[in-house]
Amino acid sequence: MKDLKIAMKAHLKSNNASWQYLKKNKSNIFFNNPVGYIYQKKFSTTLFLNGKKFHFKNKNIFEVRKMKLKEFVLIGYFSYEFNIEPSTAPYKAIFNIYPSGNFSIKRFPKIKKLKSNRLNKILPDISFINSVKKIKQHIASGDIYQINLTRDFEYETSQPSYDLFVNYYKSQPVDLASYIEFHDHILISGSMELFLSKRGKDLLSKPIKGTRKNSQSRVKDSLSKDVKEKAENLMIVDLMRNDLSQICQTGTVKAKKMFKERSYATLTQLESTVEGKLKKNVTLQSIFEKLMPPGSVTGTPKSEAIKIIGEMEKHYRGPYCGAIGIIEPNDDFCFSVGIRISVLTTKNKKYFSGAGIVWDSKPKKENKETLLKAEAFQNTLSNL
Repeated sequence: MKDLKIAMKAHLKSNNASWQYLKKNKSNIFFNNPVGYIYQKKFSTTLFLNGKKFHFKNKNIFEVRKMKLKEFVLIGYFSYEFNIEPSTAPYKAIFNIYPSGNFSIKRFPKIKKLKSNRLNKILPDISFINSVKKIKQHIASGDIYQINLTRDFEYETSQPSYDLFVNYYKSQPVDLASYIEFHDHILISGSMELFLSKRGKDLLSKPIKGTRKNSQSRVKDSLSKDVKEKAENLMIVDLMRNDLSQICQTGTVKAKKMFKERSYATLTQLESTVEGKLKKNVTLQSIFEKLMPPGSVTGTPKSEAIKIIGEMEKHYRGPYCGAIGIIEPNDDFCFSVGIRISVLTTKNKKYFSGAGIVWDSKPKKENKETLLKAEAFQNTLSNL
């Protein structure tokens, strides 16, 4: 794939200035030509900086950043498997390294639409439906209350990767889209979910749970009146409140703006807001070790949900259901939840989708939800 030999650019794009950088909300953050990159694999970290390679055995990415990279901006992701072992994901975390403040506004170019293609299901619908049934047995047994089950797709396209990102965003403008070229793969995300942002001591999260296909009858299809969808959202809000309470000052973690309907081109989702103030002397390492992976893409209780996901899913998630975003030299950061993403390598091109399963979930409906969430990307491939 020729794309992997180009300038390793990163473009964070938002339809409502949801990305945060330099203490401001941004609609576009564009970096080009990194001075290097860094990645963590299990118990070691590798750094490429200004043409030199460094390997740090038994050191994590936070320790190496503190030693070598405090003056730089990092853009990349923490994998879903960041805190999970065993794991077959290629990276625990990977970030490109850019000089601080060296970003520009990127306006989308005019892109030609090319040959139409389709997403191909790797997991048959019947297999996903049967997995939902097995998860409902776990719920009936009291093992879990909610879980996020995912699947992967493959596709072919003649579109250059950045053109694909541009068309994907135009197909469905979202709050926290991202395009990042790494040395050996490319990440395209159409995420609308804020995992966590930090400005000074202020932490903010906007978990999303609850999905419905758009229709002309907005009253009939109101998500905020759907008991099942609201319950699903509330479970994740409670999980996020619990996670944040581990690192925030007592009494500062609060849920606000509950069950807000957010409509996009193909679907509507429920969004809630959780905020808190960070305790003194809590490090970035502690934040991500305690909060990863995001609660909205695991389940409740989180530890048991992670275990069951590992047993049920044959694919590793990697950046999918991880955290994608930017870390500043002053330790402020902004990360989306890695949903609605495609990962491109020299071997294949994949897209991922999932659904939240609760006790009253209908297996066939949850299967359709995974296809609904892939609809915007399919529209992109189909030139719609």
